[in-house]
Amino acid sequence: MASTGSPVSRAGIACCVLLAGAASAELLPPETSRALTHGLAVLDEQDGHDDLGALATGAPTLLLPVFTRCTGTCPMTAVFLKDALAKARVPFRVVVFSFDADDTAQELREFRERFALPRDWRVVRSVDAAGTRAFLDELDFHFMKTSTGFDHPNATFVFSPRGAWAASLTGATFAAADLAAAWGRALSADDPSPFRKVAVWLIRPAAWVLLACIGLTISIAAIVLARRPRVAP
Repeated sequence: MASTGSPVSRAGIACCVLLAGAASAELLPPETSRALTHGLAVLDEQDGHDDLGALATGAPTLLLPVFTRCTGTCPMTAVFLKDALAKARVPFRVVVFSFDADDTAQELREFRERFALPRDWRVVRSVDAAGTRAFLDELDFHFMKTSTGFDHPNATFVFSPRGAWAASLTGATFAAADLAAAWGRALSADDPSPFRKVAVWLIRPAAWVLLACIGLTISIAAIVLARRPRVAP
């Protein structure tokens, strides 16, 4: 996915909204959680120091990689994620992470203000370009700088309360069912018990379809058996 570096207009976002149906997020593996081996020092909107790994621990967390001058899916995904979480019953912590080493604290603040991001969302950047690439490579998120911005995937990453990578959401819009499934995976990543695994599976749309099919099959079998003629003794 190619993104450019010129300022984002409201008209551009409006045009992207029209394409949202074709860019719906999809919940992808890892089906089992994986701890990341690479930590990364980051700076917030006030140039305060933090650690990206620490920001992704303590609660189920969504990590959204962006660059602030993007005119494509970066701002669109942030806006759609904000709207989806406002409607969903899954209180994810959200960390917006700029992978552009040239971004500044001022640009982070402007990105938040321009798209009215919630106050509790963390917006951070890193000046360690090599460290940023190594961290995102572990998530299979590979980006390339171009003359107009960056080419990069469109993905949001799900972390467990202990900081394990539990799943990925690809695309720009977010279905309530996918967010609920992502929340379940984040919790199950730290609780490998069979009960938790079954509970997480049950909230997936595929599980609903399978259970509905099983229920329909049982109903049909019951009807067939009920209509069979009884043989007199």
